[in-house]
Amino acid sequence: MSDDLAITLGNCMVKGYVIAPAGYGKTHLIAMAVKAASKRQLVLTHTFAGVNSIKAKMAALKVPAALYQIDTIASWSLKLCLAYPKGSGWNIDAPSSKQWDKLYESCTGLLTNAFIRHIILCSYAGVYVDEYQDCSDLQHTLVCRLADILPCRVLGDPMQAIFDFDNGQKPVDWDVSIYPYFECLGKLETPWRWENAGAHLLGAWLKKSRERLEKGLKLDLVNDVPFSVKRIYADPDFLPQKQHTSLMKLFASDGSVIALHGGDQRFKEKTHALARMLSGKFSSIEEVEGRALHSIIKKLESSKNSKVAFLHALDFAKKCFTGVNNALTAGTKKGEVANQIKTTKYPVMLKAANLYLGDPKTKNLIAFFMELMKNPETSPYRRDLFYRFLHVLKMHIDGEGDTLIESAELYQRDMRHSGRPVRHTKLIGTTLLVKGLEYDHVIILDADSLDAKDLYVAMTRGAKSLTIIYTGNPLPA
Repeated sequence: MSDDLAITLGNCMVKGYVIAPAGYGKTHLIAMAVKAASKRQLVLTHTFAGVNSIKAKMAALKVPAALYQIDTIASWSLKLCLAYPKGSGWNIDAPSSKQWDKLYESCTGLLTNAFIRHIILCSYAGVYVDEYQDCSDLQHTLVCRLADILPCRVLGDPMQAIFDFDNGQKPVDWDVSIYPYFECLGKLETPWRWENAGAHLLGAWLKKSRERLEKGLKLDLVNDVPFSVKRIYADPDFLPQKQHTSLMKLFASDGSVIALHGGDQRFKEKTHALARMLSGKFSSIEEVEGRALHSIIKKLESSKNSKVAFLHALDFAKKCFTGVNNALTAGTKKGEVANQIKTTKYPVMLKAANLYLGDPKTKNLIAFFMELMKNPETSPYRRDLFYRFLHVLKMHIDGEGDTLIESAELYQRDMRHSGRPVRHTKLIGTTLLVKGLEYDHVIILDADSLDAKDLYVAMTRGAKSLTIIYTGNPLPA
């Protein structure tokens, strides 16, 4: 079916869409469709992780590099506008979060110019847009303008439309903007993620569950539920205990585990709190924007003296590690150079702190944190945040940025291309942070708090097993 659909996509000369449920081989389909093309295709997605994923699939399927250009919608739009500043009216190299909407409007306007349309036609024979459910209305308008020039195929899953736009923009409404104006090219039908993992029953059950959720029905957690789906009932008053016990059982399991809260902002701090309670056995995932990282960098940069800087670093350490106070002397915790005495528990730790307090260089700050990481009393629980911080410090030492702030900005730019630095296999996150990613096992920590789309995204992250913790009431609530 997917091979036939790839040919259909390749032959499409209009605007078309494909419904691609989670784990059904969408990236494979794009690669096969491009491979069948005779001329260069533009492939757009939303994140650099998505770009890397598509590039990896292209390479695996030996798609000639001359047949495609892969980029994010944001990056492609920015490069086009900067290449033609007079036509676009755009000259900002690094837009802020509030400026991206204006950029998309500028790019949409630029695409109306005859000479730009000619350049686009000379550059590409068609366009694919991946993860279309994550498009904002402004991005959709831009894609439609591009579709006036080239054959356009959009692929996505309305059931995964959980992206939260900070600027008040809404995700594209398929009922209003896609179905009436785009031709249906097909729908992926095989749950390859679970077929490839040998979890055939789980894949079939998730397929049926998706159909129920699409219709606005409740999940059927009673009839024909496969053994790989575990249901754990929790009284709301004992929910934390149930979560703790369930996670500790999964900690011993082989393979990767993701524990999930909903994507709502209020759940982000819950992921960190739970990781801390578990003493770092599970590590919490950070948001891509890195607000906590930029906050500590700014505090260090603006510190008046080494004591103030060290106390900021200490506060940050406590956000990343458990047991920090136990590793330090009373004087060190006050930001003071302290003397070693007979009862000093960790002399090496004391020496590292004193070295930074006496000489607040970046290399000495790294040395302090490395000793903290090795200390038997401490355990990292926000590894993602900590490793990002270490990368920024190392970049500053290597001269990649005259200041810590410049180094952080450079790191943030690079991280969008390379992905998160943490590779821990036992993680806690929110649905927004892991959408599109795959793990061996998933545990939904508080399923009663998720709406139908968040619930579907959470349920489809695990290739081998699914654990649902809920009060026993019908889901979604």
